[in-house]
Amino acid sequence: MNELAGWINETYPGIYVRNIEIGNGYEDSLFMPMNKQVELFCQQIFSDENLKDGFSLLGFSQGSLITRAAVQRCSFPNAYNLITLSGIHGGEFGIPYIELLPPKLREFATKYMYTDYVQKLISFAGYWRDPYQLDKYYTESQFLSVINNEGKTRNETYRQNLLKLNAFVMTYSDIDEIISPLESGWFMSYGPNSLKVQLWNDSREFQEDLVGMRTHLDQGRLHTYISHCKHQDNPHKPNKEFLFKNIMQYFNNTL
Repeated sequence: MNELAGWINETYPGIYVRNIEIGNGYEDSLFMPMNKQVELFCQQIFSDENLKDGFSLLGFSQGSLITRAAVQRCSFPNAYNLITLSGIHGGEFGIPYIELLPPKLREFATKYMYTDYVQKLISFAGYWRDPYQLDKYYTESQFLSVINNEGKTRNETYRQNLLKLNAFVMTYSDIDEIISPLESGWFMSYGPNSLKVQLWNDSREFQEDLVGMRTHLDQGRLHTYISHCKHQDNPHKPNKEFLFKNIMQYFNNTL
């Protein structure tokens, strides 16, 4: 994320930019449960005196869920805008690493994805949304179904904290080779027992306004963009023109 951080510094001279790493890099990003990653992220925000007067957040890929969950759970009194690049708000189903496994091993992995052991072992299990096992997802997912208010118990604080944002910015790339479905970055998911992506109007998330997406849209505070780059290129030069044209404006906290 350092290249993108440098562009923000150039655009807003004197701005304070904090690039937060969770745990020990790649290993912890994969083998630390999402709930713990969010907890560590919030600790770093609250301990940084430079952020006490207000800040905006940007999360890329898995970071989109860490930053959003942090806004929902940690009740920041001064979070202005939330920007997510190639997010996973609608969940993931079909991570390339899973698809490369032999069929029997792939079946085994998906069968046990919602067990307590796997949910606590692998980060992406926390946002694995299997359209063929939605009942299990709703009741046994320990992260995404919780922050999306899709389970039996809904947390109104999660909804209200998101609604405090001045702007919620979401992007996905139309050639993303990692996120499945691509539109997950816009809070869209595969429909029940299907690999057809649900439109907002058809989803529970939108119809029931579970975390305030419909309200954000109605109030003009939800901003959606489509980029055209490979997944890992989102914060780098191949995506620079897109970022400067569409995203840089949201680091102006006076808007």
